[in-house]
Amino acid sequence: MDPITITTGPDTRLGGLDLTISLTPAQAQAISTDAAAMADWFHSALAAMATLRTDAAAMGPTDSSTAINDVDRRLLPRIQGIRDALIRTHAKNGGTVQSLADAMDIARSTAQHRRQAVLTRTLPSTWERWANEGGAHPTE
Repeated sequence: MDPITITTGPDTRLGGLDLTISLTPAQAQAISTDAAAMADWFHSALAAMATLRTDAAAMGPTDSSTAINDVDRRLLPRIQGIRDALIRTHAKNGGTVQSLADAMDIARSTAQHRRQAVLTRTLPSTWERWANEGGAHPTE
């Protein structure tokens, strides 16, 4: 069964498009309340993208500031933490630089550089720890 359902048309909640992302009980328990926060910031990013594509002039400074904060200060650090945790786990579990390059759809040399950037840190970054452990949100 597909974990993502996309529904369009007048029967959706707002009449346009509904995205439903389903998680298993274990996945839901593991990420707890972080799922709602991530969904909120992802919604902000999609809504901003739609406004940029249809009527960017309608996006006032306050709207832009909110979207920028949601994307830049909230969503991106968490996504980068998840990516770094995945890179570290990939290497720890025997993944090769070439398989990382293939997964990231980048040159092998770029994958090697990104992997080294993660692995040379003695301790995982704040957001990498958040991705692995959850718990209290790090200082933003």
